[in-house]
Amino acid sequence: MPDRSFTISAIRDFPYYRKVWKKVVAILAASAFLPLVVIGGGMYFYLAGTIKYKTMAALQAEVISHKRDIDSFLTERLRDLKLISGNNSLSKMISKGKIEQVLSTLQKDLPCFLDLGIIGPNGDHLSYKGPYDLMTKNYRDTLWFKAVMNQGVYVSDVFKGFRNDPHFIIAVRQNEGENSWIVRATIMSGLFDNIVTRVVGNKKGDAYLINSKGDFQTNPRKGGDLMMKSQISPLGRFKGAQVDEKESTLTLTIWLETVPWLCVVSVDKRALFEDLRKVRNIVLFVFFLGGFLIILAILLTTDSLVSMLEEKRKNNRRMDNRLRRTVFLASSMKLSRGVFSDLNDILSNIHVTATLMKEQTGPENSNQTDVMAEQIFSESIRGRNLIDKFIKFTGPKDTVIMDVYVHTILNRVIDFLKTHLIEKNIQIRLNFQDRLPYVRSDTAALCHIFLNLLLNAADVIGTNGNICVSTFLKENIIVILISDDGPVLNNVDKNYIFDSQYLTDRGDWGLGLAISRFNIERIGGKISVRNGEEQGAIFEVRVPRNFMEEFSGSNLVI
Repeated sequence: MPDRSFTISAIRDFPYYRKVWKKVVAILAASAFLPLVVIGGGMYFYLAGTIKYKTMAALQAEVISHKRDIDSFLTERLRDLKLISGNNSLSKMISKGKIEQVLSTLQKDLPCFLDLGIIGPNGDHLSYKGPYDLMTKNYRDTLWFKAVMNQGVYVSDVFKGFRNDPHFIIAVRQNEGENSWIVRATIMSGLFDNIVTRVVGNKKGDAYLINSKGDFQTNPRKGGDLMMKSQISPLGRFKGAQVDEKESTLTLTIWLETVPWLCVVSVDKRALFEDLRKVRNIVLFVFFLGGFLIILAILLTTDSLVSMLEEKRKNNRRMDNRLRRTVFLASSMKLSRGVFSDLNDILSNIHVTATLMKEQTGPENSNQTDVMAEQIFSESIRGRNLIDKFIKFTGPKDTVIMDVYVHTILNRVIDFLKTHLIEKNIQIRLNFQDRLPYVRSDTAALCHIFLNLLLNAADVIGTNGNICVSTFLKENIIVILISDDGPVLNNVDKNYIFDSQYLTDRGDWGLGLAISRFNIERIGGKISVRNGEEQGAIFEVRVPRNFMEEFSGSNLVI
């Protein structure tokens, strides 16, 4: 298998606090933005609702007031005609030059009057002053003539009439004895249009009048002409002003009282709610500026805090490495007696063999000399290998993450402990699952974990016992079980066995187990303990296949 190892210096000293950094930033951002959104959003919607309500109320009041102005204008013009007919007799009004004088007087103060005519009871023009040739026309069969004769006053819809030009007239009937006559006037469309559209002013919008059939009675700014069909179809009279809100426009409608015309005011919503849009823009600017400052403060503060924690973590790691090295050397020294005992035996064998060779040197003993020389060579190699193994196993190791085979590490540790276990008459039984997958982990840490657990089991057993080491794969995790046949653990010992200052009743090595837990959690694994079915304890070590993805910090040294 190709070497895919990498040293820890290549990955920023383990990401202990990078995940914490993300969580802290997320929590602080949520705790800062949630009140900002709730309070700011609530205030904005309340303010927006208030501004919209007051704007709509002001617009409705303005439309109602405008409707009254139009009604007042038409009523006053009817009153003007009544005043003329009431103060002058028919004979006087049709006398030469009288109607010209009356119209001239009216137009000085009221330029809205286009013409003026006196019509007899049979519909003939008795007198007329205006820009059209209407003296020969008879109105007996026209709708407006019949209406004014029946009602006394009348304001017509816009019609073309004899002049073939859209206009509307106002007329009043004057009774004189048994006879009746009519004063009729035409209102100038341009001036009346200005009165109707005055409500819109400089705003983007339109204002016009339509009759009960939906025909334009005044010229709209766009979208039609007099007497054309409008897009609004009145469904019947109603009181007050009605509001129709569309995507881009706001339309208010209200009926006039003087004449059955519907006053329509259409306003561009964007122009109408300009103040609301300004408030929204200010709120958004404040929100984004505040959000930017909050995020900046959170990032700077959290990054500074995490950097301090990481620096502290590095210092603690250096102290922890020294402590682990000390404990490791202490545990290794327990093995020194057996190792050096073997070395003593080897050296003794070499000495004896060399002595015999010296005594028996001669031509006749050359074959025997060769055998002894071979024995010396074999024992010297054995001694050198044993010394090298001891030096390599107890020497300092850098943290290296690589693909390792758990069985290889276990066999290496067990082989190193063989002499120590033989001295105690402790048998090791291996129950390894075949073809376990490789794990990406720290070889030195795993060696230290297994060494501490096996030494702890040997210390608890004392002499004449058994240790069982089992491995298997469970849910993509390598599980290693190390069990002994010593005494069982009580409930208190099971809760505190991994505390560095704790010593169990049966003699478990508190500091070594605490460091083992720290090491296994440092590489993303877990360690636990339980009692065996009949005797002893079972330590369960769970090693993930990739510790960098499953990493979780430890609290051994803070």
